[in-house]
Amino acid sequence: MAMKKCTRVFLFAVVSVILLWVPYMARFGFQDIVIVRPLMSSSIGENGSSVRTEQHPQLVYLVQGASRHPIPGLNATPNREIIWLTYRDKTGDIYFPNSTLTEGRNRLLLEAIDRASKRNDGGYLYYLFLDDDLLLNNENETKRWWRKDLPRNPFDRFELFLHDFQPAVGFTRFGFYTHDVPAPVGVNYNFDAIFNGFHRHTISFMLPYISDLDHTSWWFSQWFVIHISAMFYNSNRVRCNAVYVINPRYHGNNKLKGAYADSGDFRIPRDYLRTWIDKNNKVKTANGENINLLRTFKRQALYFDIPGNASRKNSMEYRVSTKFITTAFDKSHPGIQKILRWRNLPKVRNILYGSEKDEPDFFPDVFPLH
Repeated sequence: MAMKKCTRVFLFAVVSVILLWVPYMARFGFQDIVIVRPLMSSSIGENGSSVRTEQHPQLVYLVQGASRHPIPGLNATPNREIIWLTYRDKTGDIYFPNSTLTEGRNRLLLEAIDRASKRNDGGYLYYLFLDDDLLLNNENETKRWWRKDLPRNPFDRFELFLHDFQPAVGFTRFGFYTHDVPAPVGVNYNFDAIFNGFHRHTISFMLPYISDLDHTSWWFSQWFVIHISAMFYNSNRVRCNAVYVINPRYHGNNKLKGAYADSGDFRIPRDYLRTWIDKNNKVKTANGENINLLRTFKRQALYFDIPGNASRKNSMEYRVSTKFITTAFDKSHPGIQKILRWRNLPKVRNILYGSEKDEPDFFPDVFPLH
């Protein structure tokens, strides 16, 4: 009898919390979202007994630098895993000397993919790449907040943004966003590589980083990310304004003795990416228009102002289908061949589709074209 009474009291308490929590969330416009970060969860075992099972981290931070060191505010948690790559000493989880920025990030991604593929839950929800000199700060102007109950730790704050909006690519305010109109979120064509969070389904095309032009400039791999995200996920490449980033070490001044190639001629990656696209085929976009993706290159190579309204994920499909790739792009191109081989790796397919056998159709949300 005592056990039954305890069970009733426990259930009453749980229901009460839920009833109070739902209206609270509704006040801020997130009535369908519940953020849960437990290490353990309960399931039903034999004879109806409760069994505690491990919950894996949903976020993995992929950091690279000369040597491992503390980053203010960033610590491992039950929901946050951190993997370090170092190129000067062996203090990190991975030692990769003489690597470029792109090579290092792709090596970190491969390590995270290996770990994620061993799970049966799709792996990490977000892969977050950051430079080791990152300093993440809170924005105190409340006009840039999307909630009133934001955490004090800026990393917790950014993670809450990822959970609430679930962008294809999420990033923070940086130097060239300082004069924008105060708002909780925004959309930028150009965003810096210092701190980007990628939804796991973007490994269907956008990741790994394209390293083909690393010999010319290390900046070009981020240009590919920028343009592909605008070409595929215009409303879901979202800037979180409630935090902002600074970095004391400017990479473009080549102080590291040739460590950073600095060609800023972004016509080079633009013209290269054009060769990937099949000029004879059109694809259907999310708004029902039929276009050839070459139309997305009509403007200058590096844009600062392309129209777009940030939105939550809702029903947007981030997984780029094989059918879409082989229709929109030249499937004989070495770059596309590389992506198709990547997608066919068992570990990648396990993350993208799990037990599903059929790929869903993909309709890109392309930025407005004029």
